[in-house]
Amino acid sequence: MTIISNQDLKEELDLINHVEALAFDRSAASVGETKAINYIQEELNLGGIESRAEYFSWNTPISMLMKTIYLMAIGYLLIFRFILIIVLAFFIKYMFQKTRKISFVKREESKNVIAKILAKNAEATPPIIIFSAHYDSVSSRVPYKVQRVLLVIIKLIIFPYIGLSIIISIWLTLYILSVTYLNNFIIYMISILSLITLSAIIPIFLFIFTSNKSTGSIDNASGVSILIELSKLIRNKPLNNFEVLFIWFGAEEWGLKGSRKFCKKHLKDFKKQYNLERSININIDMVGSYIGLLDKSGLIFKKSINNDLNDILQASANKLNIPIDRYEKVFKPKSDFRSFRIFRRVTKKKFQIACFHSDKDSKYIHSKIDTPDKCSNKNLSDCLEICYDAVSYLDSHFN
Repeated sequence: MTIISNQDLKEELDLINHVEALAFDRSAASVGETKAINYIQEELNLGGIESRAEYFSWNTPISMLMKTIYLMAIGYLLIFRFILIIVLAFFIKYMFQKTRKISFVKREESKNVIAKILAKNAEATPPIIIFSAHYDSVSSRVPYKVQRVLLVIIKLIIFPYIGLSIIISIWLTLYILSVTYLNNFIIYMISILSLITLSAIIPIFLFIFTSNKSTGSIDNASGVSILIELSKLIRNKPLNNFEVLFIWFGAEEWGLKGSRKFCKKHLKDFKKQYNLERSININIDMVGSYIGLLDKSGLIFKKSINNDLNDILQASANKLNIPIDRYEKVFKPKSDFRSFRIFRRVTKKKFQIACFHSDKDSKYIHSKIDTPDKCSNKNLSDCLEICYDAVSYLDSHFN
């Protein structure tokens, strides 16, 4: 018997309604992102759940690219000994209060939405269950697998080039100060290679991320929807021994920025406030045409991402007669559970992690075909039931 069988139809409608309501561009640091945050918080308010937004900032790949260009420009100015131009630019920038705030490479800003539900019988340092899902979306012109290959190529080019640019800038400075010697041929080669590199990177990057805006339904309005309804359910039926934290992360598509900032900020506090040895994170990133659960990853020796949390989730699925696909993957999906794996390693605790991820649906994501009709009403509801049954089991067997 399912735990909320008398409300199945209502839940399915609520879940898909959230996905449909979030079917718009939710790119990080955009108007759509703010709209999505407002929607999440309004739904939580309707369920009597208090929430807060936690702000953070980060450097985008574009800003990193711009910094490289500026570094090149400074290098060329040094080459031709236009030092006074650099001095004049800094003098003008810091002469006035208003000009000091001007930045050529502005950091982007985003938010994490956080809601907490206290345990009925809270200990001094209770264990905590963290449910997480990212709400931002990204659009691409190319299929997901091709996109990942192109991004790897960009990283292989841009990161070594940034390092090389720094070394060259130092070398040029020493050259101008007559500390070392630099042949003119080397100068011309540096100029030509740097321009060729940038002329290759910029079109590739813009080609990947300039497209018709994705509505991000599977990735990841599905996870957002499940967390909204799950938080309402647990708000009405709190656990006895576990505090429950719901986090909707921002900027996941730009390198897990939201989850990384959160884990880094709260690392020390969580070690003091919670029993992390018995705490868990369940990350929900993509529930589409089926329910996928990442089991193991690795090239040769595949490792499980947790000790026995997946077995508990599987047992709940079996109990509820819900099919799930536990799968292995060579490379772990780039999702927020990876930030919690680093968190676990740093804290040196037995903090367990699970990730729902319908990997086969990756062919739809980051594109205009990632639409609400790709999400199954039943799968969304089933994933919610599995999560609730699993944490209820953990709570009832707490001693």
